[in-house]
This record gives sequence, structure tokens and C-alpha cells, in this order.
Amino acid sequence: MTKQLDNANAAQKVAAEALEAANKEKKRLLEEAKSREEEILGLRNELANAESSKKEAEDRKMEVEARLANAEAEFVANFHNTEAYTNFADYFARVGHQEVLTALRNDHPEFDVKSLEARFPPPDAEGEEEG
Repeated sequence: MTKQLDNANAAQKVAAEALEAANKEKKRLLEEAKSREEEILGLRNELANAESSKKEAEDRKMEVEARLANAEAEFVANFHNTEAYTNFADYFARVGHQEVLTALRNDHPEFDVKSLEARFPPPDAEGEEEG
């Protein structure tokens, strides 16, 4: 009977150790699950923030595009009233003047364009000097 009792005690001891090991593993797995849950929650928050920022950026882009379209329409509608445009011929003379000087700057960087600018001022500058 003592042998049976010793066997029962040994079996109970092994069962207790197994239960203790299982409880430690269960605790570790629960902590890992909690950590993963917190990580998932953080990632979901990041995703929500990113989607919100994306929507705000899209809204801002649409707002800026609308303002740009309005500014362009306003410029085109009132172009003839701008100081840069006194009449059609003078406007294109100034544009041509700038295109020639820009082409010289780009094609011949060694050439001093400032001396040409001094000798041949733009048409609107000539008109201002005369007036």
C-alpha cells in the first residue's frame, strides 16, 4: 500500500508541476495576446489618423484647385486691365523681348545679357521714360 501511496504522491507531484508549467505558459500567452491586441489597436489608430490626414489633404487640394481656377478666371477676365498690358502690340513686344533675352541667357551663359538689357530696355520701360 505504501508503494501505491508513493506512486500516487509522485503522480500528484508530476500533475502539480505540469499544472504549474501550463499556468505559466497560459500567463505568457495571455500577456502576448494583450501585447498583440495593444499593437493592433495602435495600428488601427494610426490607420484612422492617416485616412483622416489623407482626407484633409484631398479637401485642401480641392480648395486650392478651386482658388487657382478662380484666380486664373479672374486674371483672364481682367487681363486687359493689368498694368503689364497696355495694348496688344506692346504686350507682345515685351514678351518677345523677354524671350530673346532668356534664350540668350540659356544658349550663351558666358554672354553678359545685362549690357543688352541696359542698351535695349523693354518696351514698357521706354514708354515710361518718354512719358
